[in-house]
Amino acid sequence: MDRSSESGTPSPRRRRWPWIVGGLAALGFLGLAALGIALVLLASTPGTTTPTTYDEEYVSGSGADKIAVIPVEGTIASADSSLSGPVPIATPEGLRDALRQAREDESVRAVVLAVNSPGGGVTASDLMHDALQDFRRTTDKPVVVSMGDVAASGGYYISTAADRIVANETTLTGSIGVFIPLLNFSEASERYGVKQIYIKSGRFKAMGNPWNELTEDERRIFQSIVDQYYDEFVEVIVEGRDLPEKRVRELADGRVYSGIQAERLGLVDRLGNLDTAVRVARDLAGIDEARVVRYVQSPSLLETMLARLEPQEPESLQLLRAANLDLEAKPYYLYLPGA
Repeated sequence: MDRSSESGTPSPRRRRWPWIVGGLAALGFLGLAALGIALVLLASTPGTTTPTTYDEEYVSGSGADKIAVIPVEGTIASADSSLSGPVPIATPEGLRDALRQAREDESVRAVVLAVNSPGGGVTASDLMHDALQDFRRTTDKPVVVSMGDVAASGGYYISTAADRIVANETTLTGSIGVFIPLLNFSEASERYGVKQIYIKSGRFKAMGNPWNELTEDERRIFQSIVDQYYDEFVEVIVEGRDLPEKRVRELADGRVYSGIQAERLGLVDRLGNLDTAVRVARDLAGIDEARVVRYVQSPSLLETMLARLEPQEPESLQLLRAANLDLEAKPYYLYLPGA
């Protein structure tokens, strides 16, 4: 008989099992941590990005032919390199992937771009406009814009690349113009004695410094940039809407227009909703019936895991973003009341 059993003392074999379980748990935790780190590194490694493939959500209609509805919602911006989920379609990268999918799908006979956006960055808006023009040049598939609540500034800029534009009566559009947001803390600097010192290589290297008032020379430089991008905005309207430049400049004073006003002024082709835009697209494609599908984004398990690993944005940054104080000092085609 085992003497340890007689004396009530646990045997060495019985004492080892807590250590084994604890060791396995620790290895499991380390394995999950290593997997998380590997996923983050994989997502941030250059050249590992793959094109987004969108799911198709049934909207209406029937038949072998399809009309693809591509939603562009929210502020237009370049894709954030830290994004771990699907790239939003309101980016040049996201729109490019959606148009690639529509181009390669032979059953897609036309595209309806559902725009509900106040615009955004000049460069991102221009790239999206170019992507739409390239799609139209390389395919025989018409593009029709269906404007939602807002399709202003950069939202209107990209719309001018379409074959036709349909707006709701209550749509806010227009806001044709550009601005560069610059903060100015010069009064606070004088009051509290806070200064920002720049060791710079040229006279204008630090122009736009929020701690100093703009000089007249600096203002002229910024204004020249704004004027250049404004001229480009006017040009895309002249080409896309077939309007005289003088007339466009009269309309392009930064104001917004209702859908009814925009239709009367020639900024859009007709009034209606998504169904109207679909009918226009179907007529342009020369088809009697079609199944309407909307491209939607469904994150994969990997993307969901990566999104949960990302640190939460500080509340202070969220407040700045809500107050539009986080805008970079760069040109915007953006409808921003008060700008």
